[in-house]
Amino acid sequence: MTLIQLNQVSKIYPNGLEAVKPTTITIAAGTFTVILGSSGAGKSTLLRLINGLETTTSGEVIVLGEKLTSQNVRRLRAQTAMVFQQFNLVGRLNVITNVAIARLYYSPWWMSMLYLFRQQDINIARRALARVNLTSKAWQRADTLSGGQQQRIGIARVIAQQPKIILADEPVASLDPVTSEEILTLLQEICREDGITVVASLHQVELAMQFADRIIGINSGTVVFDGSPRQLGRDNLREIYRRQDGSIDESINLAFSD
Repeated sequence: MTLIQLNQVSKIYPNGLEAVKPTTITIAAGTFTVILGSSGAGKSTLLRLINGLETTTSGEVIVLGEKLTSQNVRRLRAQTAMVFQQFNLVGRLNVITNVAIARLYYSPWWMSMLYLFRQQDINIARRALARVNLTSKAWQRADTLSGGQQQRIGIARVIAQQPKIILADEPVASLDPVTSEEILTLLQEICREDGITVVASLHQVELAMQFADRIIGINSGTVVFDGSPRQLGRDNLREIYRRQDGSIDESINLAFSD
């Protein structure tokens, strides 16, 4: 079953930057897809188009069988959770409140304004915290925790949202290698055990190879590879990481070793 479909989608910003050239992609339910590429390749823009945080210049985005429009974007976004590179937590609030924020869509507007939550939503938030092994931090301020712990809170928040799709925008870019693997392992477990479709943007080849079911390589807004990790070869990597002047991003030289 297809959950996400981009039909000849493009995005041109007012300054003339063509962040995404006309692109057609379909993503099946229950899969872990990695969008791989250098900084500025268009990975984040693709995710933001899927979530309605950016509007298309041309083409259409279909999510959960519906064409994304200004009329349904809020409702579809409630089923399409986002994990951000910089965590996007409210630092002055405690952990349980940050997680329960995911339930505000289902609450009356006046409760949302006051950060008030129904007991059932607090219970959902507690279960989500247990899932990421942070129950003991529930009443601690979010900004007192480590980067890895804050990203776990971000993942607990998307679990509490009970989405059908998780979009993770460079979720490990600011984390050390060990913590990065822990975070991606957690997202992979959610995908496998809960059947939630995960689409993550990464620039680390080795992590994409380790965790993805499918890799979509993007360079300057154009998809230059689409296949399984096993199919990703040296020539594909050169195409993904080739700069406009023809040189290759030196940070991925190790990926070319035999």
